[in-house]
Amino acid sequence: MPTVAARPVLLVSRARPARTLDVATGDAFIADQRHPARRWRQLRRAGRVLGRLGTVGLAGLALAITAAAVAHGLATSSLLAVRTVEVIGARRVPAASILEAARVEPGMNLLTLDAAAVAARVGALPGVRRAHVVRHLPYRVAVLIEEREPFALVSGRAGGLFWVDAEGHLVGPERRPIAPRLPVVSGVEPPVAGDHAVGDRLHTGLAFLRAVQRAGGRVAERISEIDVAPAGGPVLYTTDGVAVWMGAEAWDERLGRLDGVLGELDARREPVESVDLRFRDLVVWRPRAKER
Repeated sequence: MPTVAARPVLLVSRARPARTLDVATGDAFIADQRHPARRWRQLRRAGRVLGRLGTVGLAGLALAITAAAVAHGLATSSLLAVRTVEVIGARRVPAASILEAARVEPGMNLLTLDAAAVAARVGALPGVRRAHVVRHLPYRVAVLIEEREPFALVSGRAGGLFWVDAEGHLVGPERRPIAPRLPVVSGVEPPVAGDHAVGDRLHTGLAFLRAVQRAGGRVAERISEIDVAPAGGPVLYTTDGVAVWMGAEAWDERLGRLDGVLGELDARREPVESVDLRFRDLVVWRPRAKER
């Protein structure tokens, strides 16, 4: 069998040969070192960036100092001193009472004036529903008032007459003798100024007063007082002194019956001391004792 000579094979590595350094030169010692010129350029670039940042910081600090100085100057400037305090929207609440509660004195700085605190003090006055304070440059303050609207006249248990709004909040005292268009609600605690919780008795009296308004007719004309003190429910008093026991429920239906009862009593011309409507489908009245 003839012998075949093997062909020579050249094996070449695919990897890129590493750079060979000649140790006889300085390349082996400076291969990992940066060029001095390049490093100097980087240092100069960093210096310029730091310089810009320092300039911006100094400018910001200067602006902050300037703004603080301007703010202090305005807060102490006599050019912004309060000269005029104007009350707008007050009809029943005296303007003098509003100015006294506001406590805005002439000469106070307009910018440092606490408008929210002024509005809170004025809003706590009897008869004031809401207050808002507006500062007008350079020296004027306006106090805007929204008043509570009187709805019912209330007789306190300790005496005295007070107006309350439809929600039961105090509007103000009534010191003059008047003939109210709606019955007086009695047997309640005197209301307190501000947005305080309304007592249960006053809440009951206002609810019954609305029922009287819905009933209309003779009932609305003849009822002079609604006493909410009795535990069993309101007691009404007519203009001719008749006490009407209403109970604690079904007021609309019972007021409808009362309208018919009043018409019948007018027809009979019989003096009555009291009428009891607390029983279903039954009216009980007590004749008035004849004077001897």
